[in-house]
Amino acid sequence: MIDLASKLENISLELVEKNKRLYKVVVAIENLESLLLKFINEFGYITLDSMNYRDDIEDGVFTITYCLQTEKRDHIVMVQTSIVRENATLPSIHTIWPQAEIMEREMHEMLGVDFPGHPTLIDFALEHWQEMPPMRRDFDTLEFVNSLDPFRGQRDDNLDVKVEMKRLRAEKKALKLKAEQEENSKSEEGQEHE
Repeated sequence: MIDLASKLENISLELVEKNKRLYKVVVAIENLESLLLKFINEFGYITLDSMNYRDDIEDGVFTITYCLQTEKRDHIVMVQTSIVRENATLPSIHTIWPQAEIMEREMHEMLGVDFPGHPTLIDFALEHWQEMPPMRRDFDTLEFVNSLDPFRGQRDDNLDVKVEMKRLRAEKKALKLKAEQEENSKSEEGQEHE
């Protein structure tokens, strides 16, 4: 087992051992690249499993977490950093872990994070998107959807969901009542014949 605490004691960071196989390291953005290189080159965390992000709008930052694994898949480290939301920039790590190329493209499109030196920050999933990045918490999804009203509101088959659900419940209730009435009338007829 890798003793990260002793190997990282000279680096300014917060280290939490979640369990014997999982560590969480919180590091300032200025130490991120050197720490990631240390994990791959010195500690053998050769696989980048994911880059996760969270919009901490109340604090004015994005929190980014890199999940790394050793070659044997026996240890995982989560390296976490924060960047300012406005003009958000992260160093690109696609030259260290090639799979980061696509993860960075997603983060660029969904949060608006820039990755200087990244070769392909082009449309990822949202073709020709001109709005605020949709995974930012200040993106108003309802307002955006309602702005598409010509598409949504002018279809002949467009139904008001609340009205339609109420109508379907009323139909179901009427059918149930009718079935009960028919059952009662059959049982009354059966009693008359006795």
